[in-house]
Amino acid sequence: MPLTAPYQLDALQALLLQEGSQYIAQHAGLTLHSHFQPIFSFAHRRVVGHEGLMRAWTPIGKAMSPAHVFASAGSEAELVTLDRLSRLLHARNFCTLSEQMGDPPHWLFLNAEPNAFAHAGQYGRFFPELLARLGLAPERVVVEVLETAIENHRALTRAVDYFRDIGCLIAIDDFGAGHSNVDRVWRLRPDIVKLDRTLITDATRNHDARLILPGLVSLVHEAGALVLAEGVETENEALLALEADCDLIQGYYFARPAPGLWHSEPSQPLFETLWDNFNARMRLEIEHNQQQLAPYCTAILKGAARLTEAEGFAAAAQAFMNEPAAIRCFLLDVNGRQVGANLHNPTREQRVTPRFSPLDDARGAVWSRRQYFRQAMKRFGELQISRPYLSIVGEAQCVTLSLGLMLNGVPHVLCGDIQWHGPVEFDSGDGSVLE
Repeated sequence: MPLTAPYQLDALQALLLQEGSQYIAQHAGLTLHSHFQPIFSFAHRRVVGHEGLMRAWTPIGKAMSPAHVFASAGSEAELVTLDRLSRLLHARNFCTLSEQMGDPPHWLFLNAEPNAFAHAGQYGRFFPELLARLGLAPERVVVEVLETAIENHRALTRAVDYFRDIGCLIAIDDFGAGHSNVDRVWRLRPDIVKLDRTLITDATRNHDARLILPGLVSLVHEAGALVLAEGVETENEALLALEADCDLIQGYYFARPAPGLWHSEPSQPLFETLWDNFNARMRLEIEHNQQQLAPYCTAILKGAARLTEAEGFAAAAQAFMNEPAAIRCFLLDVNGRQVGANLHNPTREQRVTPRFSPLDDARGAVWSRRQYFRQAMKRFGELQISRPYLSIVGEAQCVTLSLGLMLNGVPHVLCGDIQWHGPVEFDSGDGSVLE
């Protein structure tokens, strides 16, 4: 392969021109500039990285989107040239601006054009040479992969491995949009997953989407990746991302792309207001939950006391079942196996549809996998409150109260389900004790 190929580093360097304190690039009549959008950490309340974004202008000064710039490439080699030129331009400007700021330990997020990304490493070792020449440590570079745009799974995996072997971090971009596949999170093992903006905007309008979002974030965390919410434009969207436990945040609400870099100091006014509002909302939800659950907690504690005094199950559970949102009450043995049938609220049974009727009879069912059982056994004698979930024996979101108690010298767990309508947050993912 000749050293004078247009996609080699020396040839691309010749396309850079210094303009003031930054560099621009000339290619096929277009003038390319770097803009950078900061990425913040919720917890640190400051910038931890910048995403390099291309800005292109025609000879007559008309702006041209990056998508159109890459679409103008007439061949695979030209596409690779454009992709590499873009990364070189952003990396060169990032290093120059970072040096002027005292070289803060920020990440540089670089987008990889999907079709060119699939050929990473096949046109010579451009990127390691680039990092070495600029003195940019590979662990400070995050390569963003738009995984939905690459249909060749082997090529995608090979390209990801190439950049990971160099030492770069890998981010999956626009996760949750289009036909994103969760299985690619397991296979690609990214360091960061960038949630598509639609996941956040949908959560602001759709109650079910809001309930699902924290679970999706937790799923990504369990896969070993940080979660970045991108495209956040309002305070409400930022609060939802914060409530869902996203780690990083990016969007117009915090900062628009600009030619320069942000300093590392905490963005005090914006993040202080955001955290104050989040903490106030959390306190209100906890207070609301406590008020809403208090009569049910009192009733099931009374029922437990009556059970330990050898009163019949139906009579002991009556006070709980008289509460308006009570769904069912049931008893489990030490192995989580249900003792007897569910005791249903008769006023609610009339409103239940028969779609889940094959699951109605739960006698002998084993619930030892459920957190409400495990927490009740772990903190025996303390009332536990589950997070909202869809019970297999019902079709509504419910919260389960559970309490470990001794009956005839044998451990049991008394449980009561309550229909739940609104979002709820507890301090622990495993369950909570009502204070």
